[in-house]
Parts: sequence; structure tokens; C-alpha cells
Amino acid sequence: MQNKYLKFTITIFQSFQLNLILTNGMKKVIFILTMLLVSIGMSAQTHTVTGVVTDVDHEPMVGVSIIEKGTSNGAMTDLDGKFTLKVGPNATLRISYIGYETQDVKVGNKTSVNVVLKEDNLQLDEVVVVGYGTQKKSDVTGSVSSVSADDLKGLATTDAGAALQGKAAGVQILNTSGAPGAGASIRIRGYSSNSGNLGPLLIVDGLKVDNIQYLDPSMIESMEVLKDAASAAIYGAQAGNGVVLITTKNGAVKDGQPKVIYSFKAINQRLGKTPEIFGARDWVRYKELSGYDMKTICEAAGVDYDNLEKHETNWIDQVFEPSWATQHSVIFQDGNEKGNFFTSINYVNNDGIVVGKKDTYQRLSAQLNAEYKLYNWIRVGTNTSIERWKTKSVPHQSAYGSMLTPALLLDPLTPVYWDSVEDFTTDMKTQYDKNPSTILVAPNGKYYATSKFQMDDNGNPLLQLDRIHSSNGGFTVRGTGFMDLMPFKGFIFTSRFSYRISQSNSHNYSEPYYMNGQAKATDYSISASANNNYYYQWENFANYNNDFGKHKVGAMVGMSYTQYKSDNVSASATGTEGAEILKGTGSKFQYLDYVNSASTTTKSIGNVINMSTSLSYFGRVMYAYDNRYNVQFNFRADAFDTSKLPAKKRWGHFPSVSAGWTASNESFVRDHINPDVLSLLKFRASWGRNGNINVLSGYPYAAPIAYNQAWYQYGDNPDLFYGSYPTRMANPDLRWETSEQFDFGIDMRFLNGRLSAGLDYYNKNTKDLLVTITPIPEVYANGTTIINAGKVNNRGFEMELSWRDRIGDVSYSISGNMSTLRNRVTMLYEDVDRISGTEGGVSGCNNLAYSAFEQGHSIWYFRAYDYAGVDRETGAPTFRNGAGEIVASSELTPDDMKDVGSSIPRLTYGLTLNVAWKGLDLTVFGTGVSGNKIFNVLYRADTPMRNSLKYYYENAWTPDNRGASMPDPQQVATDRKFWSSTASMFNGAYFKIKQIQLGYTLPAKLTRKAYVKTLRFFVSLDDFFTFSSYPGMDPETATTSSSSSAGYDIGSYPTMKKVTFGATIGF
Repeated sequence: MQNKYLKFTITIFQSFQLNLILTNGMKKVIFILTMLLVSIGMSAQTHTVTGVVTDVDHEPMVGVSIIEKGTSNGAMTDLDGKFTLKVGPNATLRISYIGYETQDVKVGNKTSVNVVLKEDNLQLDEVVVVGYGTQKKSDVTGSVSSVSADDLKGLATTDAGAALQGKAAGVQILNTSGAPGAGASIRIRGYSSNSGNLGPLLIVDGLKVDNIQYLDPSMIESMEVLKDAASAAIYGAQAGNGVVLITTKNGAVKDGQPKVIYSFKAINQRLGKTPEIFGARDWVRYKELSGYDMKTICEAAGVDYDNLEKHETNWIDQVFEPSWATQHSVIFQDGNEKGNFFTSINYVNNDGIVVGKKDTYQRLSAQLNAEYKLYNWIRVGTNTSIERWKTKSVPHQSAYGSMLTPALLLDPLTPVYWDSVEDFTTDMKTQYDKNPSTILVAPNGKYYATSKFQMDDNGNPLLQLDRIHSSNGGFTVRGTGFMDLMPFKGFIFTSRFSYRISQSNSHNYSEPYYMNGQAKATDYSISASANNNYYYQWENFANYNNDFGKHKVGAMVGMSYTQYKSDNVSASATGTEGAEILKGTGSKFQYLDYVNSASTTTKSIGNVINMSTSLSYFGRVMYAYDNRYNVQFNFRADAFDTSKLPAKKRWGHFPSVSAGWTASNESFVRDHINPDVLSLLKFRASWGRNGNINVLSGYPYAAPIAYNQAWYQYGDNPDLFYGSYPTRMANPDLRWETSEQFDFGIDMRFLNGRLSAGLDYYNKNTKDLLVTITPIPEVYANGTTIINAGKVNNRGFEMELSWRDRIGDVSYSISGNMSTLRNRVTMLYEDVDRISGTEGGVSGCNNLAYSAFEQGHSIWYFRAYDYAGVDRETGAPTFRNGAGEIVASSELTPDDMKDVGSSIPRLTYGLTLNVAWKGLDLTVFGTGVSGNKIFNVLYRADTPMRNSLKYYYENAWTPDNRGASMPDPQQVATDRKFWSSTASMFNGAYFKIKQIQLGYTLPAKLTRKAYVKTLRFFVSLDDFFTFSSYPGMDPETATTSSSSSAGYDIGSYPTMKKVTFGATIGF
């Protein structure tokens, strides 16, 4: 057709002779006619194609890219998945969308094309965030675990750290408290220090942050965990415990349409696992087996022995009650090819499950991300987070002053309240006569009751709850501003300024009280603090990445300067002999302004300013050949100011090297194994060195002088003179802890990517641990000194497996991960046998067991007596002494205490199941640990009438049950060594189904009639099921918050089980 029109045009020209004289008007007519005919010919070359792109569920896909192959001609699908595009003859359309397989469709003479896109199970071109840049997943040679936004959606937690639980191999999440606002702790590949600074470096959008609790998981685009030293070495002295990189969402929209998304969650919370402690009847029976005349004791306490149920108190029911939490989230998102913005506003209001309003957490946070391309060669942007929080907490994890401990230990025959003074114990009546104000009255006008069977350490849990008034709050702004220069292909220079400004305050007020000789406080006390700090970092770095045929090269070089400053003020006042310290009564007077000036009021104030700085240089070189061979080298040099290390020791150097071989791209593999069977086979190996600077602060190498803090006598003069002395011995050779780690990994994909597997083995050695020693008197007489004198080894295996498939309209995926850990102290200073923790794990505890840090053992292992079982004839407990001989309790000595286990899990694992059918979706997620121990220190041999675990009653020796695992209760009721043995230690393994969520998304065709893009409703059971043999409350939180006292259960706030109702609507 085109040739016919052209021939016709030429014929017209030929019909006119050049020697004819044409008028100007005729020339114009001929020109117009010619152009018209040519345009007709050109239009005959193109035609319009329309179509619809859907997914395998037949749902329209928005924002799919439609490109005419070989041209820049293209379009995107609209809200209904439709597109319209003019194409040339014999055109081929390339249809692509992130996370889906790209399809090429030949058009020919078709005017309509409908396409169904399938998910890409391989995703080898997926981009992974690494330090100061990104890499394709296929080029990564280190051990990096990625958690995507899809992995985090729908979680009930508002803590980004807790959202990592069970999602990545080698990552352990510690929830030491289930209280509202309590943050999770992260451990990567074990425990590498004897200090409490064991958490990884946290980076959000390039900014080093103090925590990630403020980040709602709905704001996160991806989380990368840099586990091996090669991946983390680019962060040098701060990466000894691994690195977590978080990228928040941006405003890029695939369909060019703005988005507004609102999400709401209403969460009903209640106590999860109930502790297996005594009710009234069983408690009395157990005490009778322990040798007590309970009938007489009950009558003396005013309890009807024959009608115990009438007096029974379930303290767990009295302390805990169902409650509600709500979460709201609004997201605004828009963008085009020049720029985009993302704004998220989140509000959390959580009232915990302890009765009353003393355990609450409120948080209002906002994330504002924006970037704009001024020209093709320059881009600017900012990421800003604003957080306002407020929390109230209840006392727990302590032997004295705890609210939760007496809920587990008070006998079930003590009432909650007494109506009159006549009900008091004898010593309470005595105290009431002396000072009635110390006998506190409950809000209901009654008196708090306490046990007449024992002298409890805390008296009454509700008294401990009501007598303390504590609140904390703060405001934090975290932000990053950056500029990217892109003068030529593959090169990006980034200048980035990041900052963190934080202000927090706390208020505490407590009153004197009396319940017994143990549970009492004699003075009023008030305190407040205001903490202000800022942190900023300025980084400049350049990245160059390019391909040259089969060769791929990459390089990065940069520098970083940081500064941190804190200015904290605190003040307090106390009264002596129970004297009032405030000018008035009531909550409005519980501030420092109202502290009186009485002679009995003691005031104190403190203020200190701290500042530290650092300077770093770093770089990376990467080379890949033919998608088969990869090698990468990282290097970083860090220097910190003299508040951490002496000037000659301030520089640290941290190199790493890694390599990868993609064997599946070799011809001898491709030619013999169908890619649909073996899609990927990649081997990785790496070595690197990291540091841990977090353990150093306050000039630890120096010998500070205590000015005029001692008296001296000179010569024969009997007079005393003020003098000064060094508080510790100086150590100019002090240096930071360093870790060297080797990693070997294999990545595999089978059956066209449906089955994926990843295996890693790591071996991590940490040296130069900080140890505090006491020099011998001949060298130094005052205090201690800090030296580098310890080594720790962590090694283990990690495995990640996933299966993704589709059966008809049902799509599903199953993914799991597991990691093992072997932790050992391999060296300790020769003059230090062991470093011992607090006796009983908690100050004030009656138990003799303690944790120890010792060569040849796991870090902070349990050191206790080894319970061997029961003498079948007598019912007496038996033990293994240090020589392995079976002995009685009376024959044990402190030297017989031994390593009986550790609180560190040897196995951590997670499992996730996702199923989708049309609009329905189901998610089941569980996580667990194994190989760890819990040491229950709630029972006290000096107060044997307290409540305890029924385990000892149900498994007790009797003449009719000689094969029992626990001894005759009468023989151990006051035996401190028995309760300080492995008889008090339990298997800490558990498996929790963290989430079962069922959701339904209404069909888009229906919701769009109401101008709604998406509408989803869901219901979820969170932390609802716990499988564990531990008879205590919650095996996950049965610990203290101290790393040197981990695993001791003294009464901790348990994890709440939740029923969540939610909805998400998008416009």
C-alpha cells in the first residue's frame, strides 16, 4: 500500500514538465497535495493496539510497563489494567513489572492484546541494599538476608526490630519484656562480647540510629541484614555485631496516579501463657507434704481449713485483665519521572494488660520522604522521621519493689484487700499505731492485704502498682538530606548529611509504705531528668558501576565524619524518717518545683556533658565476569577521639574480601542440566574484620584523679591533709574489640525458581575483649583497671528454604529458616579464673546459682549445683559433686558448682505459610528456639510458704511414688542448695505461632465504582499459641534485661496474646 502511494506521488511530478512556467498559487497547491499524500502513506505504517494486563488471579495490574521493543514508544496500564498504544508494522511489545516475568508479545496485525503476567520466582536482577550503595542479588558475594515489605505487612507489632523475628536465618530477636513500648533486642550470629553492647549497627536511610522501635513496619520498603564480616566491614569499628540496613518507602508510583492509603487495627490483648502455680487446695496439700501443720496455721490466719475455696485468691486474675490497643496509619504517595514524595503518619495507643493505666504506650510518628531530579545529572532528596512518644511502666524483673513477682509468689489464701485495721497482721497493727500514713489505702478505700503465712518481699502486687508514679516521654527528629551528581553513565557522587536530635524526660514519685519487715519503704522520693542529645554525620562517597561486554566493574570510595553530644540534667529529693517532701498533696504537686525546704529534705542535682567524634575513610572494588565469577574487596579505616582510645591507638583498619562462583552459568552445567530443573547454583566465600567500639567510653584507658578525696599524713606531723589519688591504673595500650569471620555459602534455585535454598557456615572469632581486673597490691593499691584479655568464638550453620507454586487459582508459598550456634570463650586473662555475675541472677535473690564468663564455656553460662535425682528409698535429693560422685546436699561445697547450661539458644528457627485464593489470603507465621535453659529463682528457701510451681508437687516423691523426678517436699522445703541446683532449671525451648491472619480483598471492579482502589479486611491471632514445657509464665520473656543475667526468671512482663481486627482502604 505504501509503495502505491509513493508511485502515485512520483507520477504526478513527472506529469509536469520542468520547462512549464507555474504560478505561485499552483506551486502551493502541488506542495500541499504532496504532503497530504505522504502523510497518508506514513499513517498506513502504524495502527492502534489496546489490551488488558492481569495477574494469574485475573485481577487487573496497575502501572505495568508496555514498550514497543526497539523503540522508546510506550505506555502504562491504568487502574483497570488497560492500555492503548500506537505501534508500527510487525511490532513486538515488551511487557514488564517488578517481581513478574517479562513477556514479549508479537502484535502483527492484531488490534487487541491481553496478557497474563506470572510472578518471577528467580528474581536474579533484584536489587539488594549494601553499605553505601546497591548491588544486584546475582552479584552479592557476602551473606546478606533480605526482608521485603511483603514479609512485614499485616504484622501486629509496631516495632521494626520485633518484625524481624523468624524472618532471617542467623538473627535472634530477644523480647525481654512484653510490656507496651518495650523494644526488642537483635542478636546476629551469636554473642561476641562480655559487655552489654551486643546489638548490631542500625542504619535507616543512611543514618545511624539509636533504635528502630520508632519505625512502623508499614513504612519499610526493605531490611537487609549484613551477617558476615565481608558485608559489614564497610562499616568498620561499629559493625562487630553485624549491621541492619533499613530502607523506608518512597513515593514512586507505577501508574502515575497518587495514592492515599488508610489502615486501622483494633487489638484485643490478654495474658497468653498462664503460669502453672498452685491454687488454694493444692498449695495447702503441698505445704502439708513439706511438713507443715496447715490446719493449725490456717486457723491462726483466720482461714477456714474445710472451706479453702471461700478464701482463694487468683493473683494472676487480679493483676492482669483484657485490654485494647489501636493503631492508625495514613499514607500519601505520588510522583512522576522527575520526582516523588511519600508521607506516612502513624499513631499507636497501647494500654497493657496490667490492671489500671500504669502500663501504657503512646506514639505519634511521621515519615516524610521526597526526591526530585533537577536535571538528568543531579538529584536531591530528603528522608525525615518525627517521633513523639510517652510511656508508663510497672516495676518488674527485680526481687524487691516488683509488681509482677508477688503475683507469682503470694499464697492463694491471702485476700487482695482488708476492710479494717482489725484484719491486719500483728506487725502492721504495730506500724499503724506508730505511723498510720505508711499503711496505704487503696483507691477503693480499703487496705492492701498481705500474707499471714509468710513475710513476702513485696507485700501485695497491687500496692506495688499503685504506690509508684512513673512516666517517660520524648521527642526525636531523625533526618537525612542528600544530593546525587550523575555527570556520566554509571557514575554517582553522593553528598549526604544526616542528623538525629533527641529530647526525653522522666518523672518518678514514690511514697513510704509498710506491709512487713521486708516489704517497706521509709521515705518519700521524687526525681526527674531531662536528656538532650544530638548526632550528625556528613558523608561523601562516589560509586561507579559499568558493563564492558562480559566484564562488570564496580568501585566506591568515600569518607564520613560524625559527632555526638549529650547534655543531661537530673535532680531528686528524698525525705528522712518518713518526712513529707512536697508542699501539697495530689498528682499536680508531684514535681520538683513543689519540693519543700524542710531540714529533713535532701536534694541532689546532676549534670554532665559528653561529646565524641569520629572520622572514617572507606572503599569497595567489585569485578564480575560473564555472570559466573565475582570478587569484591572492602576496606575501612576508622578513628575516634580520645574519649574512647588513646591517640596512638585511635585508628583501626578493617579489610574484607569475598568471592562468588555461579556454577549454573557454566556451559558444562547448562548443557547437561535443564535450567527448569537447576535454575541457580552459586558458591560464596568471604573473610573480613570488624570492630566493636560501643564498649568503650569515658576515657577507659586513663587514670582519673580523685581530687581531694583522701586524707594524708606527712612525716611525723600527726595532722591530716587533703590529698588526691588515681581511681584506677592507666592502660595506654587499650584497644577496641575486633572480630574476624569466615563465611562459606551456597545459593540454589530449582524447578524454575519454585524451590530456593541457601546454606551458610560461619566461624567468627572475637578478640581483645575488655576485662576489668584488680592489680596486685604491690603494683597498685586503689581500684581496678581495664585490659584487653578475652577471646570468644561463635560458629554455626544457617539454612533458608522456600517453595512457591500455584495450583489453579490457588497460589501458595512456604518458607523457613534455621540457624545453629556454638558459643565459647576461648581465652581469658590468666590471672582471672572466671568473671562472676550477680548471685541468683538478680540482686536480693536468695538463690546461690549465678552466671559466669570463663574460658572453655559458653558466654555467661549458668553455674549451679548438679541435681542427680531422688533417693528411691528416702525421697532425699542427690547431687553430683565436682568429681562426679553422687552425694547428699549436706556434702556439697561451692567448689561443686559447675556449668549446667546456658540461656543462649543453640537453634533458632522460623516458618511462614502464605496461601491466596482469589480475594482471600491466609498467613501463618511461627518461630521458636531450642537448646537454651531457664533458671527459675522465684522460690526462696528462707520463706518456704510462698507460692511456687505445681511442677514440684506433681512430680514429688511419696512412699507410693518412688520413681518420681522430684524429692520429698519436706526434705527440700528449706534446702537452699536444692533450689540452687538444676532442679530449678528448665528447658527453655518453645515454639510460638506468632500470627494466623485471614484477609479478604474486595474485587477491584466492585470497589472502583465507589472510587476506591483497594479495600481489604482482616482478622489475626497474634502470639496466640505457645508450645513449651516450661511451667512458668512466658518462656520468651522469662529473663532479665541484663546479658550477664540472662535466663533468670524473677517475674517478667509476659507477651500478650492478641486478636486483631483491621482494615486497609486505598484511594
